[in-house]
This record gives sequence, structure tokens and C-alpha cells, in this order.
Amino acid sequence: MSKLTIKAEKKYLVLPVGKYVDSRKLVLVHDGKTAVDIDLRLDYVNPSEYVCLDISKYRGDELTVEVLQDVIPEDIQSDAPPVNYSSSRSFRPQVHFTPDYGWINDPNGLLEYTSPVTGKKTYHMFYQYNPYDTVWGNMHWGHAVSSDLIRWEHRPIALFPDGFGTMFSGSAVIDRENRSGLKEGEEDVILLFYTAAGGSNLLSEGKKFTQCLAYSTDGGETFRKYADNPIVPHIAGENRDPKVIWCEEMQRYVMALYLEDSLFQLLVSDDLLHWEKLQDIVIEGEAECPDIYPLYADGDKNNRKWIISGASHRYVVCEYRNYRFNIIQNARPLNYGRYSYAAQTFSGVSDGRRINIAWNRELTFPGAPFNGQMSIPTEMSLVTHRSEYFLCANPVKELTALYGTQTVCKNIEISKGSPITVPVNRRAYRFDVEFSPADKNRIVIDIFGKSVKIEPGMNLVRVGETTFPLSATGVPEKLVMIADTCSIELISGKGEAIMTAPLLCDYNLNKMLITADERTFIKSLTVTELIPR
Repeated sequence: MSKLTIKAEKKYLVLPVGKYVDSRKLVLVHDGKTAVDIDLRLDYVNPSEYVCLDISKYRGDELTVEVLQDVIPEDIQSDAPPVNYSSSRSFRPQVHFTPDYGWINDPNGLLEYTSPVTGKKTYHMFYQYNPYDTVWGNMHWGHAVSSDLIRWEHRPIALFPDGFGTMFSGSAVIDRENRSGLKEGEEDVILLFYTAAGGSNLLSEGKKFTQCLAYSTDGGETFRKYADNPIVPHIAGENRDPKVIWCEEMQRYVMALYLEDSLFQLLVSDDLLHWEKLQDIVIEGEAECPDIYPLYADGDKNNRKWIISGASHRYVVCEYRNYRFNIIQNARPLNYGRYSYAAQTFSGVSDGRRINIAWNRELTFPGAPFNGQMSIPTEMSLVTHRSEYFLCANPVKELTALYGTQTVCKNIEISKGSPITVPVNRRAYRFDVEFSPADKNRIVIDIFGKSVKIEPGMNLVRVGETTFPLSATGVPEKLVMIADTCSIELISGKGEAIMTAPLLCDYNLNKMLITADERTFIKSLTVTELIPR
């Protein structure tokens, strides 16, 4: 172990991070006690980036910096971050949310909040965040806000690791009735439910995973942890990821919690503080990050169903009766492939929409100071086809605010050896393709150097090694694709099947190319430029 005693004189302790060294444990000791412990690829010799550890609360005090490996720490302090990472455009997506610096994964605590004081409506997105490296670890809750779901503003970190553990995933609700009794001023109380991952840091050694609560009484500006945490003790395994929602049928709040294997548990509460078990539920082939919410099938207000899903977005359809959520349709996938994960829906959306955001994972961002992006928000719906229920996801209407130049082509004939070309700029794009139901010939669409292979006869779309159905109902209709710098998101049919795939856009290429093996017809093609504003 290497140690260095410093005096906290500025806001930040600046830590250099490398790409080609092993992760090291750094501990900050104050008054003889561990105050902070983090893991990062500390590299004073060949740093790639610099990160900042906020030490402002210790200003004027002595701190001991310990590195558990034999790396001698240095006293580098600053009152401002040494680099403005938000100005870095190296492979940064144009219309997808990314952090300025660091690693992100699961979206957490998605929420619409309208202030009863000012009337201002704000969307809040929290997320799993490592502010000290571009690999997973040191889980915090990052925070961003938006007025339109598309353009996001970074806010200070909402939740930091503590003696219960690092901050794993969860959800948020507005306690408008003040059932928790935590309200202090005129603003409604915002409650954050999260997993404290006991044993994941030095401060929580020997502890288990528990469910905890934090809250805001100032409209989401600041957050405090509940004094009587945890609110749900350890149940089994690494139980985690509480999703909380109001259940109109029982006039109580419901929490969906992952336990282990494919087993989830539903708990209920009147005051959002004290919880009791309602039932267990199994979602075959699923694990972690549950979501639970109601939808009206085909928009019929008399046909209310409940969707319960897991991290891979396999979902079951349920009906609520006799104080239980009864599965009426077994698990089926909405998402295909491994690149979209941990999807969550917003709480409290005032116009009644059920809006969803997922983490786009395992993408490549060469040379970038960040790792990970969030999906384009989608609106969820439930449709029926031949007595079966299909969950659907389609881009939110707010995406139109980014629309730029649009090219629309109708009744396109493609002949073998005579490709169709559409000029494109160095932008993110939305492509809408509508197919002729009778045409079963293979089509290849080349977008910024990546091929999307569409085989209507096999009901298949292929991007690299990733495939998904052109229609989950078996009737090919249309395909929506959103390409942006490092990824492409695809939605087929009415939204019954979705997929994300890696795509490092080669913006040297200035045209979209459509080819076919045989004479083929496309009913329509709409190419829409997406311009960040």
C-alpha cells in the first residue's frame, strides 16, 4: 500500500486514468476513517484522461490518500475540471444521450415532474454511472433533465456510494399525497428507490443487497437518503432493482423486485416506506431490472392489462384480479439481440403515455472519454393479433423536433445491378421503409458502411451477426431505422420487434445504397435527417 497525506485546499482531487493498466483501489481517509473508496485505472505515467474526486466537504482538513497497490499517489488539486469533456466529439453520438465522461449503464428513476410552484414540467433521467473510469464500477446515480425527452442537460450526481453499498438500479415516483410524510415545502416529494449493493465497496464489507430510499423536497435539485434505510431488507441472493408504481386497482403502491434466476417478487405498500410481500412471479429467460406498468390493449379502456418485463425485455402479460397479478400470456421478446438492455418506463407522464428508455450496451466509441449511450425514447402500446398480445415500441413524437431535410420516395422499383441511391450528410438519420406484402425478394440497404439485409420471404432482418423478425406477427409491413455515429436502432412492424446493433458510421460515405437480388418493389422510403439543436 502507498500513502500520501494532503491538505484539502481546492474542490477536486485530480486523478489521471489510463487505458492500459489494471484497476487499482484508491481510498480517501478522513479523521482515521474511510471516507471514499473507488476503483479506477490510476496511471500517473501514461494517462488518457483526468477525472475529479470532489473533496470540497473536507476543505482545510488533512486527508490520507491510499492506493492499495504500490502506486505512489500525487497531490493534484483543482477548483475546476481540467478538461471540458462535453466538447469532445470523438465518436460521440449526435442524438443519443451520453455522459460527458465515464461509464453509464441502466436507466434509473425515469420521471416526469411538474412543479406545483412554478408549473414547469421537467423529465428526469437517472442512470448507473461510474464517474471515475470508462469501465463498469463505483456505481453512482447520474442525473440529467430535459424539457422534451430528446435534449438532455447534465445535473450533479444524485446518489453516491455509502456504508450500505454502491448505488445499483431502481426507480422513482412522485409522492403527491405525501404518504411518506417526507414533504417539507411546497414542492411535491420525489422518491428514489434503489438497491444498496452491500459488499461492493470497502465501506459496506460484510453487508448484503438491500432496498433503500432517497428523496428530494426541492423539485429534484438535491437528494437526501432516508434516515431509516433500508426499507426492504435482504430477501434472497443479490435481490435488486426495485421498480415502484401506483396500482389503481388495489389503491396501493407495488414494487417489482428481482430475486434470483428467473424469479421476481411483487411487494405492496400504503406509505412507500413499509413493504410487504404480495406474490412471486417467474419470467422465463429473464433476470434483473424489472419493469411493471398497465396498458390498454388496442387503446380499449375496458381492456386493461399489466406488463411485467425483465432486463432483456422479455415480457409477460397479466390481468389483475383477486389481489394478484395473473399471467395470461407467457414471456415473449420485444427486444432481440444483446445490445439493448435494462429498459425502463417513465413515471408520472402527464399525457398518459408510457415512455421507455433502454441502455444501448457493448457498443464501441473509439477514443471517446465515455462509454455507453441511452436509446431513443419510445412510446409503448399493446396490440392484439389473432387473440395474442404484442407489446410495441415506437419513437416518441418529440423526435420530430430534430427533423431536418427529408427525402420521400414512393413505389420504388429496384432491379438487379441497378441500385437505388439517396444522398446523405454527416448526420444521424431516421429511415422509414414500407414494403409491398407480396414481394419476398432480398433487399440490402447500405448505410454509412454497414449493410442491413432484409429478407421478407424469411421474415428476417440481419445487421452483422444480429437478427430479428421483420414482423413479430408474420406480416411484413415496415421497418424504421435510426443510425447515429456508433449504433443503429431498428423497429419492425407496428413496433412489435426492436433491435439495436453496433454501427460505426463512416461519414466519408455520402449516399444510402439499396440493392436487390431480383426485381423488387418498395412501397415507400422516407429518409429524414436528425439535427441536434
